[in-house]
Amino acid sequence: MVRIENILCPVDFFPASQRALEYAIALARNYEAKLHILHVVSPLPPASYEYSVDVSILRSAEQEAVHQLDKMAESAKAAGVQALTAVHTGDIDEELKRGVELSKADLVVMGTHGRRGFQRWFLGSVTERLLRHLPVPILTLAATKETESVPPAIRHILVTTDFSEGSADAMSYALSLAQESQARMTLLHVLQDPTADLPERYRGALLRGIQEQLEEMVPDEVRNWCAVTTEVQVGVPYRRILTLAEERSVDLLVMNIHGKGMLDRALLGATAERVIRAAPCPVLAIPPRTAR
Repeated sequence: MVRIENILCPVDFFPASQRALEYAIALARNYEAKLHILHVVSPLPPASYEYSVDVSILRSAEQEAVHQLDKMAESAKAAGVQALTAVHTGDIDEELKRGVELSKADLVVMGTHGRRGFQRWFLGSVTERLLRHLPVPILTLAATKETESVPPAIRHILVTTDFSEGSADAMSYALSLAQESQARMTLLHVLQDPTADLPERYRGALLRGIQEQLEEMVPDEVRNWCAVTTEVQVGVPYRRILTLAEERSVDLLVMNIHGKGMLDRALLGATAERVIRAAPCPVLAIPPRTAR
């Protein structure tokens, strides 16, 4: 069973990170984990200014961050969660990596949109780079149009698999979250359609074989406490995943970002990137076990 003892939640004080904080608090409460709330003050390089950065501006930003983090920690403590706060100053990527090391984080929960100023916190920059390089799973959440005071309950988890080595890790996390939340689960494989020219009998045999592989991924004892369905679809993977997540009102999408090799990891992968960018629900991305 997956153990989550420390959760790191980077915040930039904008709506997406506030939602991420609420989600992180709920997860920390479920797992009885310690929550670490981190803000990074990151000045632009001096070359971006006509004059060097005034140290007093940085100190003011740090003091305001401490004040904001204290309020966030109080909300976590009110929910019964032990919360620690930290303000780092420096390059956002490097300081977030350092935050993972210092907190011994088992999971990072972060928003995918934020401010434009010292640094943009949105997928395509910070979040995307962390997905490529952090050694721990990252749960990403986008800001929503609705103002939600609490994160939605996790009732339905969608797990995608390409049968690569990382699929077992994605299943482990999904099953752990399903057990904690008493959620049902769908295990999905999308076959990119190379079979259009196959005779129907061979096409049918291929799909049945994939269905059997999916069934074998679900331990027998899991079915005693979790409603698990398996599904094979044919088409463009990211489109089918996003469509299914929308149609089935999925609350959490779990996928590995191992790819077939380290090159895919470096590029993040077209399917993972597109799914994380456009998903209608939070996405838990699992990195290679060898990186952990």
